[in-house]
Amino acid sequence: MKSIVFSHRGKREVNQDFVLVRNINPETYLHLIVDGMGGYEHGEIAAKIVAESILTYLSTVEIIDEAQIQKAINKANLSIRQLRKKNNTKVGATVGGVILQSNQATCFWVGDVKIFYYKNNKLVRESTSHTLIDEVISNGTIKDLKQINKYKHVVTRSVQGDVYLSQIDVFTQEKIDDSDLFLICSDGVHDLYNGIHLQQILNTSDSYEEAFNRIEKRLMNEAKDNFSLITLQI
Repeated sequence: MKSIVFSHRGKREVNQDFVLVRNINPETYLHLIVDGMGGYEHGEIAAKIVAESILTYLSTVEIIDEAQIQKAINKANLSIRQLRKKNNTKVGATVGGVILQSNQATCFWVGDVKIFYYKNNKLVRESTSHTLIDEVISNGTIKDLKQINKYKHVVTRSVQGDVYLSQIDVFTQEKIDDSDLFLICSDGVHDLYNGIHLQQILNTSDSYEEAFNRIEKRLMNEAKDNFSLITLQI
């Protein structure tokens, strides 16, 4: 399994993204980006708690499926609820992850951490973010570009202590091989790059390393938010 990982605070004072790549067992790899929400260091703490809670639960599971991933998110919700009560503050996090088991990839998310799936450097599928703007677009009620800027960072699902607002979405890709590439990124990345933009860079670079060096270089110069990215292929 090969992966490229980077994470940076961008123009922010603190990096509230938490990136985790871990071998759960000999045949299972967890790749996770958690984007913390909350004032200053509280978001950073929330992201770490959510990531570690998900890892801890999934490490105890023999067969990881959608139901078990949801249970892991629910456990993380409990941890965040306790943190909110302890500090009397509103905190939470959005989550995006890919679990590789043998030649199968299970992609899951809550909120606006994006997952892109490429086959032979062609975009095949991407996650639909749980944001107000995505709901407005799907309902066909968007009227002008001002609505996009107003609603694109308003998440409708997140890990913030309420299990009813943190239901995951999932897609699974079977029989993957070395022509498959999965990419997880926080909103600091997909604010500047959509799936097609990333595809164009993949197809105009000599290697994945070159492609993502180009992406990281631009993000270092232009990203206003924290930015984190994980790529993975078998």
